Amino acid sequence: MNTTGGKGTDRVIVLGAGLSGLLAAWQLCRRGRDVEVWETSRTAGGWAQTWAWPGPQGEAGSLERGPQSLRVRQGGALARLLRDLQLDLRRPGPRGPRWLGRDGRRQAGPTTLSGLLGSRNLSLGEKLRMLGEPFLPAATQPDETLHAFFARRLGEGFAREALPALVAGLLAAPPERIGREALPRLRQLEDRGGLLFGSLRAGREHARVPVGGVGTLAQALAERLGCVHTERPARSLESLPEGRWRVHGDGVTGEVETLVLALPARAAATLLTTVAPAAANLLAGIPSLDLRVWHSRHALVPGWEGGIGLLVHPPEGRGLLGAVSFATEDPRGVPGLLQLRTYLGGAYSVAPGLETWPGVFQELRRWLPELGEPVQVREESCPGAFPLMEPGHAHRVDRLLKALPQGIHWLGAARFGPGIPDLAEGVESWARTAVISA
Repeated sequence: MNTTGGKGTDRVIVLGAGLSGLLAAWQLCRRGRDVEVWETSRTAGGWAQTWAWPGPQGEAGSLERGPQSLRVRQGGALARLLRDLQLDLRRPGPRGPRWLGRDGRRQAGPTTLSGLLGSRNLSLGEKLRMLGEPFLPAATQPDETLHAFFARRLGEGFAREALPALVAGLLAAPPERIGREALPRLRQLEDRGGLLFGSLRAGREHARVPVGGVGTLAQALAERLGCVHTERPARSLESLPEGRWRVHGDGVTGEVETLVLALPARAAATLLTTVAPAAANLLAGIPSLDLRVWHSRHALVPGWEGGIGLLVHPPEGRGLLGAVSFATEDPRGVPGLLQLRTYLGGAYSVAPGLETWPGVFQELRRWLPELGEPVQVREESCPGAFPLMEPGHAHRVDRLLKALPQGIHWLGAARFGPGIPDLAEGVESWARTAVISA
């Protein structure tokens, strides 16, 4: 059996080469640590991968397994990372229409102020209540749900009419089931003066796509690190004298003083069962949500050249949460075709008729009647795509971190939030403050 690493105290093994693990390894290497990353699958990146999907005539094309773009915050950790990696970023052109599927009809999307103020389902008083948000003081509400937060900041009308579709499209669950900690930026904005003034003070966010796709970010990290070992699963952990840890893989072991579990909660729980049962139980109790995603290509629809976005108010979509398309100028698509991604499931039940593409397409046509028959269709299953960060999740994470043995760290979307900007901020803060210096 091969053994990696010697007795140096500055070595770290990171288990998992999704974005959490790659970001952790990047931050550690920048601080002088000797890092080795173990990844079970053949490719680094986790959900942040861009896959080739040729067109119907073999034309070059691709699809995103995860996010289709990056929300880059001015002066944030992700912006610093992209600058350090020197990735070429593409600035998207003008956006196409954004809609909300509600009450059986398509209406202006809830992500714009004009769409909200034009909503027929909000009274004049509810619209004025939203406009008064900048004048509300910040408040500390322990274990606050997303519904409670937005009802407090923007009023019950917004929480009733717009929020369910927004949260379903972003986190695939009802806002009543998700704690505010799932979106860490909300607390930051409130502390800076509210959602409107806080956004202005915190700096703008821009949608950016690395040339080659979002997966290029993970590829660049893995290549620059040069220490990522794919198809190397960790099978078990062993506690050694003097606070050291041994990782057992298939025909290989590694011995270190610092071990980082950058794994989904269930996978981390399995490894910790024998060495830290209390932490393992806490990790195993974090729910995760499965998504089903359909990628399809259609004839172009006039007026949709900038790409479209559709959010469906639950449960009207019968499990269909929304759809989004590339702009026609996006190089990831196939010239002359509209490329659509439709997502279903999460915490919502999917109607039996939507288990296959014909049913999904029929439901799409309820909201997008202009959409023509597809020329290509591809389904992707996304098990455990989202952690369900329920109210009180922050307390669970605090207990979990205290239950971890010395020398073991756990990172991931279930700790920092599911968005790539949240991961970048969280991992950078962890590396800066954790007691892991050489």
